[in-house]
Amino acid sequence: MKSWNLKWLRIFFFLPLVLLLVVTNVYIDPANIFHNCSKNVADSILNGHGAYFGSGNFDERGVKLNMIKSMPDKVGCIAVGPSLAMGIRYSDVGTENFYNLSASGLNFNDYLNIFGLMKVNNKKFDRVILCVDSYFFDENRYKEGSSFSFGNKYVEYMEDVLNGKNPKLPEESKDNKFKELSQAFSITYFQSSVKYIQSKGSYILKQKRWGILDKNTENLTHYMSDGSWVYSLDYRNMTLENMIDYVNKYNIADMFSKGNHVSRHSIDIFEKLVLYLTGMGTEVNLYLCPLPPSLWDRIQNDGGLNEYYILDELEIFANEIARKYNLKITGSYNPYNLNVQDEDFYDARHLRHEQLSKFFDFTSKAGSKKES
Repeated sequence: MKSWNLKWLRIFFFLPLVLLLVVTNVYIDPANIFHNCSKNVADSILNGHGAYFGSGNFDERGVKLNMIKSMPDKVGCIAVGPSLAMGIRYSDVGTENFYNLSASGLNFNDYLNIFGLMKVNNKKFDRVILCVDSYFFDENRYKEGSSFSFGNKYVEYMEDVLNGKNPKLPEESKDNKFKELSQAFSITYFQSSVKYIQSKGSYILKQKRWGILDKNTENLTHYMSDGSWVYSLDYRNMTLENMIDYVNKYNIADMFSKGNHVSRHSIDIFEKLVLYLTGMGTEVNLYLCPLPPSLWDRIQNDGGLNEYYILDELEIFANEIARKYNLKITGSYNPYNLNVQDEDFYDARHLRHEQLSKFFDFTSKAGSKKES
């Protein structure tokens, strides 16, 4: 009898803790696993409205995935790249018929997923702006696979397309409800939820998870109606002192793979991607986003291009492939080639949007206003 009572005491003791764990994980939901609003945001963008995320580590790739599935079958221009290209807007490219499909940290696998998804959904585009950055060409950046919810679903498919093989159409993904449910009971997710509460405070109880952009929310981080990215007003007002602090903390050895060369496989696939796109009659433009002078100087003081091979090898490759296939190219990793200043950046990597049209030409090669 005593053991029976002890058993119930344990249940009554642990049950509230389990309930607290589950309720916190599901309600706070820092990764938006249970409140994924990426389709809502994508639909808002495609309907011509900007949209914001009010809370959580929103699913950027989910937004772009849903945009690809539902966007018009023929688009004038798209931009694809990591966060360095997320700020490119229709006003920069010279046409309103434009969608920015870039997302943070977009790597080799992500690129192939995007182009594979567009091929499967029969999406066409007249022009594409490709951001040439180490995330695509550095094997260390993509060896763990894609961050898309469906993993590397279209990678092998798209590689077969580019290699002239008979591609096998990927199977439809099935929702993994068990995986989602397991996060409700996850202690690790609970720890993330608690940290999110600590960082946001009562704000998370007041703010909607997403919404259509209006004059009351335009100071929040948000998407424009073309899928491009706008940082919050606080971030846009970043001081030079704060920006330099970002530069000093930036892990250059890791982010630029000190001592490593570009992946030959990614070089080969990128060239085949260019051939595939131009073979469809698509105009391909290349974009190299510069580093801030203070970050470039840090690299020079740590061995320079004799240690950070990727920067030199990629810029040489980008210019060679532009000449080989008569592509338009704009930009350079070396800020001194472009005369950009530290003040032109929000942080250690991202250029202020208002400076894009000053230093780069994203218009069509046929209608270019200035030489790149």
